Amino acid sequence: MHRSWFSDFRHRLADSSSLIQMSLVGILSGFGCALVILAFRFAIEMPSASWLPNNDADNFEALPTWLHFALPLAGAILLGLILSFLKPEDTRTGTVHVLTRLHAHHGHLPLKNALVQFFGGAFAIATGQSGGREGPAIHLGSATSSLIGQKLQLPNNSIRMMIGCGTAAAIAASFNTPIAGVIFAMEVIMMEYTVAGFIPVMLSAVIGTTMTRLVYGSEQLFTIPPLQLASLWELPYIALIGVVIGCFAAAFNIIIKITLRFSEKPIAWRFTLAGLITASCALLAPEVLGIGYDSLNDALSNQLPLNLLLILIVVKITATATSTGLGLPIGLIGPNLLIGACIGSAMGILSAHFFPNTAGHHSFYVLLGMGAMMGAVLNAPLAALMALMELANNTAMIFPGMLAITIATLINREVFKQRSAHQTVLQYMQQNLATDPISLALQRTSVATVMQRSLSATPQTIPKDKAEQLIENNSLWYIVTLDASETNNSSVLIRRRDILPQLQAALTSSSQPESESFNLLELAVRSQPVVELPIQATLHEALMTMDQQQVDALHICGYISGPYPGNGILMRDDIENYSRTPQVN
Repeated sequence: MHRSWFSDFRHRLADSSSLIQMSLVGILSGFGCALVILAFRFAIEMPSASWLPNNDADNFEALPTWLHFALPLAGAILLGLILSFLKPEDTRTGTVHVLTRLHAHHGHLPLKNALVQFFGGAFAIATGQSGGREGPAIHLGSATSSLIGQKLQLPNNSIRMMIGCGTAAAIAASFNTPIAGVIFAMEVIMMEYTVAGFIPVMLSAVIGTTMTRLVYGSEQLFTIPPLQLASLWELPYIALIGVVIGCFAAAFNIIIKITLRFSEKPIAWRFTLAGLITASCALLAPEVLGIGYDSLNDALSNQLPLNLLLILIVVKITATATSTGLGLPIGLIGPNLLIGACIGSAMGILSAHFFPNTAGHHSFYVLLGMGAMMGAVLNAPLAALMALMELANNTAMIFPGMLAITIATLINREVFKQRSAHQTVLQYMQQNLATDPISLALQRTSVATVMQRSLSATPQTIPKDKAEQLIENNSLWYIVTLDASETNNSSVLIRRRDILPQLQAALTSSSQPESESFNLLELAVRSQPVVELPIQATLHEALMTMDQQQVDALHICGYISGPYPGNGILMRDDIENYSRTPQVN
């Protein structure tokens, strides 16, 4: 009974529009991801708070000056030496790793990389590397969902959706911003918006936010007073803020592009260089160490002088971008929020000095800077806008935020011709992800939805009684296992109508009814090679397999039994017809 129910559940997940089943999967992902993200946050905060001054997990500034240099350098060296014992493919982490596995590896994220991300990311942040916990959280949330899906042998199209759920839960749990988590998952990770995709991702974000609030309460990360646009005369200045931030966002991405040239160097060498750069920057401004949320709150309350803001902008961009390009298992969302906050704070100080009568509240410019920098660097304007609104807990920020974020993104993309930070890394890796609308539609759908199930298996040579049974069988397709193949294929596919007349004629003319056997390949008018593909696969995987193996037919086989048999035939025409049929999403 249980087996039959679960088989039915997995079969229904194969359909991209199965909202009830996908919603249950989204809830499961939300719970699993939230537990892992809470554990990751605990792994960062508890050790740091135990030895940093005032038991503050982000209070690196209060350390002695020599530790500002020694701590990040020693931490990077040690982490590089440890990870040098692993295979290079096992050390790949972060959002880029998630994107690669999602669009090029059917959403199957390995456990080893997730463990490296968990312990390596926690160690890196706890030793003061200039990075955030959001990038690692995205990897951990996605990996948790993917591993659950793999363990349950769910169809790959649902595992793909679970990665979106894991991303949303991770962002929501990190920032206490469920809407931003949903939009980020759809805009950056899934790269599409569908109703069938939104529902499970939203449920996952709700679960992630709920569990985080149960542990940490509903208080926001940052202290932000009620804000609004003071006057329409501020709009030109807000546009200027967008231009300035777009330039800094481009600089951030250019530095990543430069440091990627060293990506082939040994990991210990790269991490040592990253630690040395961060340590040197910390001598100029110790606020560069760690995520920097304490400094961000200081910027919001206008407690950082202009000279420190300018220094912090430069060193934070340098340290974070180089650490990202050199492969440290850290995130870049949190640091870019700090960079944007410092730029916004500096622009707020200048506005109050030069335009005292029209300048808005200082925190207003800081918040605009945070959203604009996040949107430009990640090429995620809508996710940044939602984060801006949720962090401020104020819808009045939407109108000015749209202007600042849009202009910053345009400057980064169109003036400086820079992609997002993640796309910059993917471009350097020569990873051309299939994100066009047709490919995404095929990735959403399992082969089990389209395959033809009227199929029988038979050996190449069969006795007369088996031949008679084959005629009585009404299957449209026969999978014929070859006796001794001289080709690379162990089986071929024969359509019933291409062999039935010849087989009937052979049986009619047979003179030895008991001992005579029949070679089906000699009787068939036409046969074609066929390659096996697991039933968990998506239509996109099926099409790629056909192209790689140079076949037009696949034998779909797998775990599903009972009312939903796991064997079927998928033809190239079936995929093409599906892609031309309008789909309701």
